[in-house]
Amino acid sequence: MAKHKKQIEYRYYEIPDGHYVMALLGESWVRSYGAEQENLLHFHNYMEIGYCYWGNGHLTIEESNVPYKGGIITIIPENIPHETKSLNQGICKWEYIYIDLDSFIRNEMQFKRMLPEEVIKRINNQGYVIQWNQNKALTNIVRNIIEEYREKQPYYKDAVKGYLRAFVVELLRINEDMSSSLTLEEKRLNSYIEKSVSYIAEHYAEDLKMSDVAHECGLSESHFRRIFEESMSMKPLDYLNMVRIDKACEIIQNKDYAMEEVGFRVGYQTPSTFNRNFKKLTGKTPYQWKKDENHLGLTKKNYKISAKKGW
Repeated sequence: MAKHKKQIEYRYYEIPDGHYVMALLGESWVRSYGAEQENLLHFHNYMEIGYCYWGNGHLTIEESNVPYKGGIITIIPENIPHETKSLNQGICKWEYIYIDLDSFIRNEMQFKRMLPEEVIKRINNQGYVIQWNQNKALTNIVRNIIEEYREKQPYYKDAVKGYLRAFVVELLRINEDMSSSLTLEEKRLNSYIEKSVSYIAEHYAEDLKMSDVAHECGLSESHFRRIFEESMSMKPLDYLNMVRIDKACEIIQNKDYAMEEVGFRVGYQTPSTFNRNFKKLTGKTPYQWKKDENHLGLTKKNYKISAKKGW
């Protein structure tokens, strides 16, 4: 019997204009996590910061299982699959903030030694699970951002910008500490993935071949495919399609183009290929998705991605 594959759901959020943060606070986040759906990993379009006040359970972040208890912070960059499950379906209290960190770094920060793109790459390199007493500075920053959004006192958005600057600096410090312990082989593999993801982000709208991406990384195509799948837990073509369909959803939401034009603008050479991949990832045709979006008045994308290596 074939092994049942886990599903992964894309949970898309929209941060209000004028903000870099969206906060999910209050009693609705006191619950038994994971009780409703088994084995449903998900990922977001923004960095997720979770603060666990009390309760026990375990987190799945990509292929790793990490126990948690009250007093931890989770930092999960965009597009990293994860799930939270309470121990024995017990009740836990979490609160969450979602941060458009890419925009914040580009718009609000300057670095003498690094370009914004390099800062963003370093910070989004991996997720972290941190006990409050392991890094009290970071814990206090996160708690302060949460309280600013809970109270919404005058000038709270300006206060949050200050905390976000401190947050970025703390993450860079953590990243440098951990990077110094990486082997040369691990650093080399990270470099290949960074190059390939950046190249796909720049060229997804073209008639892009995996051989092109492999050449950019200085690898043979077969070697590149193996490294990418082992590191990202998905095939490079699946990743390219995910990027393209995500961009297509943005175009459909904001522009009134014919669907053939949308498909062409995100790199699909034929309407049939665009429609097939769109439905595979969202469960709907482009026309159905547009109709539902207009009816609901909000963005809601649920990707069902089957991938090897435990997704």
